[in-house]
Amino acid sequence: MIRRVFTAAALAVLAILAGISLSAAESGWSLPPKLVVLFGLLFIAAAASRLGLFWLRYPLLIASIAYLGFYEGSCLCPNGSLQNIPLFLSQSKAGAIGIYLLEVAVLLAVIFVFGNLYCGWVCHKGGVQEFLFRPRWAVRVPARLDSILRQTRWVLLALILIYPLIAHEKLFNKVDPFKALFNLRGGPLLLVFLGLTLFASIFLYRPFCRYFCPFGALAGAVASLGLFRLKAGAGCTACRLCAKACPAGALAIRKNGEGVEAVHRPELCLACMECRKACPRGAVETCSGLPGDAPDCAPPAPNRRSSRASGMRSPAFRPRRGSSG
Repeated sequence: MIRRVFTAAALAVLAILAGISLSAAESGWSLPPKLVVLFGLLFIAAAASRLGLFWLRYPLLIASIAYLGFYEGSCLCPNGSLQNIPLFLSQSKAGAIGIYLLEVAVLLAVIFVFGNLYCGWVCHKGGVQEFLFRPRWAVRVPARLDSILRQTRWVLLALILIYPLIAHEKLFNKVDPFKALFNLRGGPLLLVFLGLTLFASIFLYRPFCRYFCPFGALAGAVASLGLFRLKAGAGCTACRLCAKACPAGALAIRKNGEGVEAVHRPELCLACMECRKACPRGAVETCSGLPGDAPDCAPPAPNRRSSRASGMRSPAFRPRRGSSG
C-alpha cells in the first residue's frame, strides 16, 4: 500500500512537470531542442524497460553519444545543470535556473520510479564506457577499495555545488574528460585524464560513472530510496546467471532457508536489465509497485543460519564476463 502511494505521488510529480512544460511552451517559452531529445530518450527507455524491449538500450546509447555527445558537445549534462543552479544564484539570476531545475527534477523523478534509466540507457558518457568495456579482460576491484573510491563522487558533488557560489564560475567542465572527447579539444591534463579514463574503461565497467560522476552519486541515492527493485521469482533455481550477468555488481543471489533471495543494491544498479536477459527461466522480476510488476518486493524472512552460511558481506566489484556491446 505504501509503495503504491509513493508510486502515485511520483507519477503525479511527473505529470505536474509535464504540465509546467506545456504551459511554459504555450506562454512563448519553449524547451531547448536538446532537452526535448533528452526527455524523449528517457520516455523511450522507460517504455522499453517496462515492455521488455531490452535490446533498445544499445541503440539509445548510440543515439545519445551521437546527438547529446558529439553534436551538442556534451553541454547537456546533469552535472552541468547541478552547478548552474548555484552559479546563477550567486550572480543574482534566479530566473535563469528554471530550465536546469526542470532537467534535474525530471531525471530524478524517472530514476525514483523506474530505476537509474538515465545512467544505464541514456547517458552519452556512460555509453562510451559501455562500448569500450571488455568483460573477458575485466579487473576485480576489492570490495573495500571499491566502496572507498565511490565516495569520491560525493566530494565532487559538494565541490561543484559550492565552488560556483565562491568563484562565480563553473568547475566541472574543467575536470570533465568527456568534455574534451566530445569537443575534440582540451588542455594537456584533461587529455591525459581522458586517455586514462578510456583505457580504464576497457578493464573496469564504467569507471568514471562509478568513481567520479557527481550526478551518479545523487542518482544512486535517489534510486536507493525509490520504487524500483529486483527480486527472485518462484522459478529461481539459484543458478546465479543473473548475478554473473550484472555488469555493475548490483545483484547477488543467495539461498534463504528453503527459498531463494535476490540481494539487489539499487544504488549501484543501472536498470540495464542484463540480469533479466540472462535468466533462462524469466525468474528475475521487477517490483516497483507499477502495473505488471511482482506484487511483493519484500524478501522472505532471513534464516540466520543460512544467512551466516551464505555470507552477508558485500561482494567485491566483479563486472560480468559475458558478451559486451
